[in-house]
Amino acid sequence: MDINFTVEQQRFNHRAAAVIVKEGHLLIHRNVRDDFWALPGGRIQMMEHGEQAIIREIKEELGKEVHVKQFLSAQENFFEYEGIQFHEVAFFYGVELMTPEELTLEPFHGIEGEQLIYQYVPIDRLQSVKLYPVQLTEMIQSGEWSGLFSNEG
Repeated sequence: MDINFTVEQQRFNHRAAAVIVKEGHLLIHRNVRDDFWALPGGRIQMMEHGEQAIIREIKEELGKEVHVKQFLSAQENFFEYEGIQFHEVAFFYGVELMTPEELTLEPFHGIEGEQLIYQYVPIDRLQSVKLYPVQLTEMIQSGEWSGLFSNEG
């Protein structure tokens, strides 16, 4: 059971997100109907550790095995989506793909179908992308997570 619940027009959501960096590019995704991007990941299930959630989510979405390198941070976010007010607590993890693959700069779909679009975006151009949560671009470009990018896969 996912950790989320709705009370009237408000929803609490507990999420794990993967920070996957390859050759100076960050992997992001979006739903085809949205005009914003986010990090790959998903809801944490009851009694599931956040690291396990991100391993499961990347396997479900991309069919890829990953290694969680480190916990990066937790963020509390408030936003509106499709008329519902969200209160989200997200755990961010530095993640690397277990099998090497070539960097593709073209958008692509995961194994769950064509609803989600994935793309690697240059880290130095993140400010040109509508990326949520809004503080994410600053956290990445400020060097707060620079240790993750120095040993990227």
